[in-house]
Amino acid sequence: MVYAENWSQPSILDLARSGNFQALNYWIDSLLRPEGIYARVEQAQAGCVQILVEFQREFTPETTLLGSTLREGLVKFICHQLWRLNSPAVEGVRIHARLAGEPEILWKQSVRIVTPANRRQRRDRSLLVIDWVKFKTYRSLLLVGSALASFILGCWVSYHEALAIRLVSPVSPYQQAAVMSGPPPKRPDSVQAALEVVPVVKQKQVANPYDPTVTLMFGGNVNLSDAMAASAGNDYHWAFANIDEYRQADVSMVNLENPLTSSTLTNSKKQLNFKADPESVKVLTSGGVDIVNLANSHAMDYEEPGLVETINTLNNAGIGHLGAGRNIKEARRPDIIEVKGQRIAYLGYYDADLNAADQGKAGTNPRRNNRVAEDIRAIRGQVDWIIVNYHWGVELADYPGDWQIDLARFTIDQGADLVVGHHPHVLQGAEVYKGRPIVYSLGNFIFGANARSDYDTAVLKVSLKDRNMKVEFLPVEVKKFQPSVVNGAAGDRILKHVEQISSIFDRPMRSSVVLDAPINPGIRPKTPNSTLYPAKSGTYAPRLNSPVPAGESNLPNPGQLKPAPILPPLPAAPKQPDNSSFFENGTGPAIESNPPPTRDLPPRIYRNQPQKPSREPDPFAREPFIKEPFISPPPPSLGENPQSYLSPSRDLSFKVGLKQQPTNRLVPRRTVGNPSGPRLVLPPIASSIG
Repeated sequence: MVYAENWSQPSILDLARSGNFQALNYWIDSLLRPEGIYARVEQAQAGCVQILVEFQREFTPETTLLGSTLREGLVKFICHQLWRLNSPAVEGVRIHARLAGEPEILWKQSVRIVTPANRRQRRDRSLLVIDWVKFKTYRSLLLVGSALASFILGCWVSYHEALAIRLVSPVSPYQQAAVMSGPPPKRPDSVQAALEVVPVVKQKQVANPYDPTVTLMFGGNVNLSDAMAASAGNDYHWAFANIDEYRQADVSMVNLENPLTSSTLTNSKKQLNFKADPESVKVLTSGGVDIVNLANSHAMDYEEPGLVETINTLNNAGIGHLGAGRNIKEARRPDIIEVKGQRIAYLGYYDADLNAADQGKAGTNPRRNNRVAEDIRAIRGQVDWIIVNYHWGVELADYPGDWQIDLARFTIDQGADLVVGHHPHVLQGAEVYKGRPIVYSLGNFIFGANARSDYDTAVLKVSLKDRNMKVEFLPVEVKKFQPSVVNGAAGDRILKHVEQISSIFDRPMRSSVVLDAPINPGIRPKTPNSTLYPAKSGTYAPRLNSPVPAGESNLPNPGQLKPAPILPPLPAAPKQPDNSSFFENGTGPAIESNPPPTRDLPPRIYRNQPQKPSREPDPFAREPFIKEPFISPPPPSLGENPQSYLSPSRDLSFKVGLKQQPTNRLVPRRTVGNPSGPRLVLPPIASSIG
């Protein structure tokens, strides 16, 4: 008996050789990126791979992008790598080149690639057709004979047809695993993020292991200093004593607004600097907090020593953290948790450049639209759910600014499943955009930095079951810094307030709503709107003594499309109360989108449902509620670079525009304030890749 756990995972080269265009994209891009060239590979059509190369460097007229030296060297390099791959699925390549951020195509070229694999495949295909014709002839002759011969020959023909189909269309290893009985293939223990390989943390201690529903809890700002510390004293169980919902959730999260450090400051430019004793981390552990967001305005109150001590304290307590680090790699690192077979990725961004992390510099993760898109797309095919936290907005504002709405929707468009905001210290509205929830601010949760100890707020509860997401607000009253979920008139009052401030949106989010997940949540491909037209054809066939790779690779596995995880059956256990079930009696949702009115069920929303019903007046005001963002982005006139603010409407997909280019076109270097500045001179790239 063979179990799937013992199966080895295919390498990048194995996946690329089998026709996986995502693995091919990762492999080609990793070879060209050190030279300042980014590559995007589109899925092969009729054996022809389409590659768009984007240049991040500027070149002088001697090595211009339109020149033959660089062009021939780059085409030769790509074709040689594809020949070394020796994939039967790749019979040609069509290369288009352009500058990053520019729609015009500088040049294009198509080349036919002849490899031993595709030559053998064409020969086998021809032999198969000849054999099939011969077989049909023999069958016609034998059918004239006896009925017994016809019966035997029919059985033989059926077997031959099944074998021929199998030879022509081989089944991938994952498709074979899907139809085999037994457990599915084991998922890798790490995920390839935008900057590094991130390990997956498996959450083994859950409140109800026999309930397949995964429950997530999100709270607002938490500050354990000043008045809250004075009220609780050394009783670390006091703050979360009245809110068992946080301990019962599978993964609970808050926005931690103070460092956990004993360090001091010699000179500070800030008016308010918060910190709590490192022993205060026991408040979080006793309250059931599993992960905290550090991408906020107070994570660096005690500079790098305070942040480093905070990170070490959280690590020792077993609490995950995101949004800040000793360098930009740590600050951008997602926190990935696997609960009951479902993988959930958390990302955190601070909408300010103040104390931003960089190479060799500790700080918070600054929000850049291009970075957000890159981080989400890097892990989208390797996890089941992506949650993005934003520390943004204006304090005490009841409504988000228009720029926040654009940013949140841009995040959903990139592939996120949930957007959670904080910083304004008050509740703001929530909406459903393209079947995904956006919560703009959860207000204060336990905020000891304020003298005000009694206030109303809410926490967000998210339940994940199968391919559905249920989101709901739990009304919370805070008294003497102790939060508790309330019902009755007090709870209705808080939920009514959330409903009122959410009414400005096209589709306001109700307190409880079930959202239908996409059919393939792991992969969200983007289809280009423009067609890549064929160019001049060539043929690439290297010498016969050129080496062919044996399949080994040191490249990390970036993740690929895999079957949805199927948990093995659990042993029988006594029935336990299910506090996070989606529907009554544990049943699934009805097929129709609107349940009968006799059942008290939340509405179900599909991703392809129109965002705004017809004949409905526009609920937005003509003037924005908040005209200025929390931190103003650079003006558009400063140009674009990988670190600049990009408009949410800017699409970084595989879209190109074809335009007739003059043969003597020069590619100038972009400058700020001096368009006629000197050009950047770089050595030709062809010498290193030829």
